[in-house]
Amino acid sequence: MVPVAGAVAVFAAVLLVTPPGFASIGDVLLSSTRGPNAEGAAYALGAAASLALVALGGLWGVCFVIGLLRRRI
Repeated sequence: MVPVAGAVAVFAAVLLVTPPGFASIGDVLLSSTRGPNAEGAAYALGAAASLALVALGGLWGVCFVIGLLRRRI
């Protein structure tokens, strides 16, 4: 559960600091915008998703190592 919560936090944090922010979700999913606005929305969502995936993998690894260490002690 910790890796998923961390990934969601990273996704939200990236969208908070990358314009157009959370509006990009609606722009990509619900409208057919074109041009620079659509490119900015796609960039923001792509950056947020890729960093969230990296965070998910990293946190999973940390939790896995902590679980192994707890079993050995």
